[in-house]
Amino acid sequence: MIRFIIRRPIAMLMSFGVLIILGILALLHIPVALLPDIDVPGITIKCTYPGNTAAAIEANVTGVLRENLATVAGLEDIETTTSNHTASLYLRFGYGTNTNLAYMAINEKLDRLVNSLPADMERPVVIRSNMSDIPVARIQVVPVNMADYQEYSNLSEKIFRKRIEQLPGVSMADINGKSTPAITITPDVQALAAVKLDVIYLANAIQSANMDLGTVTVKDGHYSLRVNVNNQLLSIAQIKNIPVSINNNTAVMPLSRFATVEHSINDPDGYHLYGGRQGLVLNVHKQSGARMHTLMPAIDSLVKEFNRNYPKAGFYISQNQNYLLEAGIDNLQQDLMYGGILCVLVLFLFLGNFISPVLMSISIPLSLILTFIFFYLFGISFNIISLSGLALGIGMLIDNSIVVLDNISRKRKEGLSVEDSCVAGTNEVIVPVISQVLTTVAVYLPLIYLSGLAGAIITDQAIALTISLGVSLLVAFFLNPLLFRLFISDKAASMREDTRLYKWISGKYHRMIHHIFSRKKRYFFFTIALMPVGIILYQFIPVSALPHITQTETLLTIDWNSPVDLAENHRRIKQLEAVIDSHTVAWEADLGLKQFLLGQQHTTLQQADIYYKCKKEADKLRQDALIQQWLQQHYPDAVWKLEDAPNAFTQLFRDNSPYFEARLKPMNPATDKGSYAGILKALQMLPAPAWKKGAAFQEETSITFTPDTYKMQLYGISMATLKETLQRLFGQYTISEIKRFGEIKTIRFSRDNTDIATALNHTITGKNNISYPLSAIISWNKDHSPRYITGDKTGAYHGIVYTEQLHSDYNRLQESITAIAAREGYRVNFSGRYFTEKHRSHEILITVLIAILLLYFILAVQFENLVHPLIIMLTMPLGIAGALLIVYLAGGTLDIMAGVGFVVVLGIIVDDPILKMETLRRLRSQYEAAGLSKREAMTRAIHEAGEICLKPLLMTSLTTSLALMPVLFTGGIGNDLQKPLVYVIAGGLTIGSFFTLWFIPLAYWFFTKKD
Repeated sequence: MIRFIIRRPIAMLMSFGVLIILGILALLHIPVALLPDIDVPGITIKCTYPGNTAAAIEANVTGVLRENLATVAGLEDIETTTSNHTASLYLRFGYGTNTNLAYMAINEKLDRLVNSLPADMERPVVIRSNMSDIPVARIQVVPVNMADYQEYSNLSEKIFRKRIEQLPGVSMADINGKSTPAITITPDVQALAAVKLDVIYLANAIQSANMDLGTVTVKDGHYSLRVNVNNQLLSIAQIKNIPVSINNNTAVMPLSRFATVEHSINDPDGYHLYGGRQGLVLNVHKQSGARMHTLMPAIDSLVKEFNRNYPKAGFYISQNQNYLLEAGIDNLQQDLMYGGILCVLVLFLFLGNFISPVLMSISIPLSLILTFIFFYLFGISFNIISLSGLALGIGMLIDNSIVVLDNISRKRKEGLSVEDSCVAGTNEVIVPVISQVLTTVAVYLPLIYLSGLAGAIITDQAIALTISLGVSLLVAFFLNPLLFRLFISDKAASMREDTRLYKWISGKYHRMIHHIFSRKKRYFFFTIALMPVGIILYQFIPVSALPHITQTETLLTIDWNSPVDLAENHRRIKQLEAVIDSHTVAWEADLGLKQFLLGQQHTTLQQADIYYKCKKEADKLRQDALIQQWLQQHYPDAVWKLEDAPNAFTQLFRDNSPYFEARLKPMNPATDKGSYAGILKALQMLPAPAWKKGAAFQEETSITFTPDTYKMQLYGISMATLKETLQRLFGQYTISEIKRFGEIKTIRFSRDNTDIATALNHTITGKNNISYPLSAIISWNKDHSPRYITGDKTGAYHGIVYTEQLHSDYNRLQESITAIAAREGYRVNFSGRYFTEKHRSHEILITVLIAILLLYFILAVQFENLVHPLIIMLTMPLGIAGALLIVYLAGGTLDIMAGVGFVVVLGIIVDDPILKMETLRRLRSQYEAAGLSKREAMTRAIHEAGEICLKPLLMTSLTTSLALMPVLFTGGIGNDLQKPLVYVIAGGLTIGSFFTLWFIPLAYWFFTKKD
């Protein structure tokens, strides 16, 4: 086939020309995204029930939902958190679950449960998790004057949000900080008392005047006419003129005589601040196939337009996530340019002519362009993961061309014609080169089947690397021989093949092999003894989820741990503002409840999330220390958490679940007294890692009203009337609503900010229109109630959270806690990252074993031998030990990127041994066929195979390693992520390949019959 191809140069060149054009066209249409389009198997349900305690919501809402949703197909667990006013449920499904179907099933169940939930509660909101839920940017809207806030709140909802969502590639603009209009009724208590009317009477009059009477059908001869009854309020003037009957319905007066009616806004449940000023924020979410590099300029242009057209507010872009993608693309371009230059320089160091290095170097850009065709066909986007796969493969793309062209040159040097050299040289290495690619792919292939996010993430990288390596085979076998024949022709016989540097290295190599083979056993067992070194080094290298990335942004989460209202929360943040401004260039905060539709975090009125950005990482660390010191000094009871602000990449791997949690539940809930003192005391005696009580143990001060039902019956006061009065005094009592042009205005009574004793002096009307003070029928006392109620699939629980501690026996800890809980009348189940990491470690171990078996099967098929594959695979521990040594010396960590590097090392460390073993077997057979004894044939084959394979080994190892070296010397988040991978690959290839120079010949000598 090779001869057929090189005899048709025009056809082949035209074919590759067409493929290059297709690759360039595909490049222009491939989606550009931050991350792969991964369907995260999680769904969040948010419930809002203002004015109700955590216990009431747990009993009437959360518990009902948890029990009925437990049967949804594919559900693994439910995590619920209930607090005053709100509740959230997170439903976690197994990876591979069709979340579209799960989303529909959950909504269907909610529709059927409507009658089981409180009638005055809004329908729960269902939110499906997706990578697109991570906002690509936040647009800040900050009015210059607070008097314009309501206007810009309406503009944000009706104009700004819609303009943003009209941009190509935007799926949604999610708003926080909106204010909602209201009409406030402030009763004149003296005027009402003069005519012996109760405040509730005004509410009834407004509700009657705003009642939707619907339509009726009237028969008019042969016609049936629909009649609309107009009885709805449309303006504040109509409310003022609502007739109110007095003196036993003997007279009528307008409502304005008994109350003041005015426009206002509803009391907010949360604030958004930008730079300390109250404003609104719009989270911009992109569509899954959007091209980020065109979307962000469009958003920037629109914000500039807003600033020109709406001068009463400032518009700003914050937390722009596009820098991640820009960094990834910039890093790839840097790696391509600098890595390619280094690869070419390496070739010139070993090849004594100009043409051969150029022909080998062509494979890098050509393979990349052809790879884009398959990206387009397979629907793979340019994202951080797929780009890292391409960057990883840059140095490997040239390896196949090096082996093929070097073997062709050697055949030409032996005296064959150019055409025969191309045919014989290519055919001779087809099997080992294909085997080298297959071994690399074989290591990656099982990783695709890892469960969870790891398997989903690595798929894009594995496909990108596999495609690029497959395309490089096409270039090496079809194009390189053709170009060799066209450009070198008969000049090859007179070309200089080796440089002085290579000749010097070759001489040193032969002396080294002669020295080692004179002490075979000593060096063989010395090399065997080095293989377990990796296990020792592993104990001294820290483990982390992600490599260290230079961070200049912080997320501060504060829970004041006391029942403060939103105004007090706001006042405390304003106190903190002076500290925040000291080293930051920008900051923003979300206080209280968030209005985001896609917000999945459980929030309360006492919480605040503060994001700030500094110029340098050193400034960030100083700012973090100042804030921590200020909080400890001024609010020591508050609970806060300082962490690196999550970006689109780190948020993907973020896991807020505790490391190890024991969940306690009473065996008999009916007789449970809620006392955990005995368990807590026993746990303190256990020799275990540090622990703390979970959220369900937190309590807060509450007020308990106890009505005197006897007096209520005596005075003729109904429980419904009492409830309405208490809601008016202490809660958000909505009388009615005005709906017009899509806008909803609530009509409500004004609220008196008085203490409880004063509020209970208000009167309530009983029978015969006699008024009684509330204090006559209500007694009250301070109490403690749960602040949070946590639950899982099996019900509510109280959690004990343990920290991660090395060398702790968590299996024994489980047994001890189970025994203690049973003795105290509780059952316990366990959860946390400990179990997921244990499962993942077991899964990875199985996956690595499968990959090794695949490698063995491929090599056994290639060599038709069961021993020779084992010799080759013995080089793997050497590569791993070399990789761990470099990671240790460089002060690196074992993280997800280092893990990818180890996978790559396992696949490519065997490349040279494969080629050397194939050459050894071929030469030995030739020499034995020529009449040499087995021992003589083996000795001669070992020396000659080493000479033949030395140059390809040096060039492939150095090009693969040096192509990644720019990562260590250029900045950016992309290169920060890749550094551990570079340490592993460079260490594994250089050190591992050095030891394989003599280990493969030695092992072949000891494990092969010589007589």
